[in-house]
Amino acid sequence: MNKIRILIFTLLITIISAGSAPAAVAPETPKAPKAPADWSMFRGGPQRTGNLAPATYDAGEIQGRTAWQTNTADSIQSSPALDNGRVYFGSNDGNLYAVRTSDGSILWKFPTENWVVSSPAVGDGLVVFGSYDSRVYALDPQTGALKWRFTTHNNVVSSPAIAGGKVFFGGIDGFVYAVDAKTGWQKWSYKAGREVYGSPSVSGGVVYIGNHDGKLLALDAATGALKWRAIAGGPITTGPAVADGHVYYGSWDGYLYCARIKHEAVIWKYQSGGSIESSPLVANGKVYFGNLKGTMTALDAKTGSPLWKTETGQTITSAPSIRGNRIYFGNNANNIYALDANTGAVIWQQATGGFVTTSPVVGKNEIYVTGMDSVLRCIR
Repeated sequence: MNKIRILIFTLLITIISAGSAPAAVAPETPKAPKAPADWSMFRGGPQRTGNLAPATYDAGEIQGRTAWQTNTADSIQSSPALDNGRVYFGSNDGNLYAVRTSDGSILWKFPTENWVVSSPAVGDGLVVFGSYDSRVYALDPQTGALKWRFTTHNNVVSSPAIAGGKVFFGGIDGFVYAVDAKTGWQKWSYKAGREVYGSPSVSGGVVYIGNHDGKLLALDAATGALKWRAIAGGPITTGPAVADGHVYYGSWDGYLYCARIKHEAVIWKYQSGGSIESSPLVANGKVYFGNLKGTMTALDAKTGSPLWKTETGQTITSAPSIRGNRIYFGNNANNIYALDANTGAVIWQQATGGFVTTSPVVGKNEIYVTGMDSVLRCIR
């Protein structure tokens, strides 16, 4: 065997031996703990349950003390959104604000031509919100630069939901819209018949939204086609909450309704004794909501049976949010409340300088609340 053949033979043996040997396995890198979900849109996420904070959060850490506050030039009816160390919210001074969570300093603000009552949604690299100037705006969350805007035929109070690459919202012009999140181009619209003040919920490829005729509409998220609807005895201006195969929503007729999605029908309703403009919270087998009589109520989510009621003495349109074993909300007596979620007992309340009509946002060690006194508060 000549030298060349010997060299080739040796190389082949080396390669075969290397291929047959077990490969060295690198030690598995431990997975980093998943960061807590941010409260990126009205009621936490597209299902609008008001229940987003991980169970590991210690509710006892929030004692009702204001850590900082940020003032705007007019009253605030826009609930905040929390994302990546920033709080976004609108004001009746016509601006959408981005502030730093650590100290409340204003990072940027974007002007529109009228009130911003719509609560912003953050997702797909955008912060999206509606204005009384009949437009919906999409901005860069970091800089506030305009990405696109969409014009409707009347005011936009509805808080957008971002899901599946689309932005969903309702208009006072009586339409429900879906637009492409990247471009702002309309994908479809549905003529709801009457004004749509409420905010859409999105779950399982279906958009749920109420209108001023008292109809809860279930629309196909891809096409806008009506799948089914349920009827209430008054306008529906709350954002429906979708949980465990059910849709929960309130109406001006004073009822809190529960519809089973599988059966496309209402399975129970509860008369609260006052018009409901407070979007429901669903957590731990219970549904919580306020009414215009000033009552915060907890029901069994399966049966609608009342569990407890707490009277605050003044109108509640604020939608409750939960963290641990406490629920948080405001009322028109200029107070922010923390209640025991199991009993309804008041743990603490904090006075503000104006009505609190908005929904508190839950962070890890704090809540963020806006109010008609023109202030965003960070409460720890």
